[in-house]
Amino acid sequence: MKKPKSIEWDPEDYDAWYKDEKGKLIDLIETDCLLSLLFPVNGSRILDVGCGTGNFALKLRNLGYDVICLEPDEKMRRKALEKGLNCVKGFAESIPFEDKTFDAAISVAAVEFFTDVEKAINEMLRVVKTGGKVVIGFITGPWARYYEELGKKGHPIFSFAKFPDIKTFISHPSFKQIKFCLKTPPGQQVSWERERMGGSPGFACLEFVKRSMIE
Repeated sequence: MKKPKSIEWDPEDYDAWYKDEKGKLIDLIETDCLLSLLFPVNGSRILDVGCGTGNFALKLRNLGYDVICLEPDEKMRRKALEKGLNCVKGFAESIPFEDKTFDAAISVAAVEFFTDVEKAINEMLRVVKTGGKVVIGFITGPWARYYEELGKKGHPIFSFAKFPDIKTFISHPSFKQIKFCLKTPPGQQVSWERERMGGSPGFACLEFVKRSMIE
C-alpha cells in the first residue's frame, strides 16, 4: 500500500492556528459539532486517528478520557508526545491495534490526507467494540475549495490534501448521521450568530456505529 507523503511543516505553525482569534473560534465551532455526535461514549478509551499535534485529543483527555493517538508524520507525532499524549506512529489504513480495543474512534480533519478513505473507516470500525462509535470531521464546501486553491499554490500541507465527496461516507453501511457547521465562508468574520443564520457549511461531522454484523 502506498503511504501518504510526510507533511513538511513546522508543528509550531500548525498549533499557531489554534491560538489565533479566528482559528480558536472555528475550532470551538467544529468541536461543538463533533462532540454532539461523539457523546455519550459507552466507555472511556478513545482512539484519535491522524491526531496531528494532538489538539482534539487534549480536549478529550481533559474531559477524563483515556486517549490513544495515531499519527503518521514524525514531526506532528513528536509534538503530540511533548504535550504528554500517548501517540503511536501509524496509518489510518492499517491501524496497529487489535479488534475491539477501543470504545470509540475519532478522526478530525485528517481524512483529507488518507490514501484510502473507505479502508480507513473500516479499520476504525474494526478496532472499536460492537456498538461503539466512529466520528469523523472533515472540510467541505467553500472551505474545501479555499484550501484546494492554497494547495495549488504550493501550501506545505494542503498541497497534499484531497477533499472527499460526502457520498463517500454516507453510502457506508455503518453510517448513522451527519451534521454540518462552519457556515461562514473564508474571508468573512466568523461568529456564533452566523452559525445560527445558516449558509453553505464548510465542515461536516459524521457518525458511524459498529453493528454486530461487522464485528
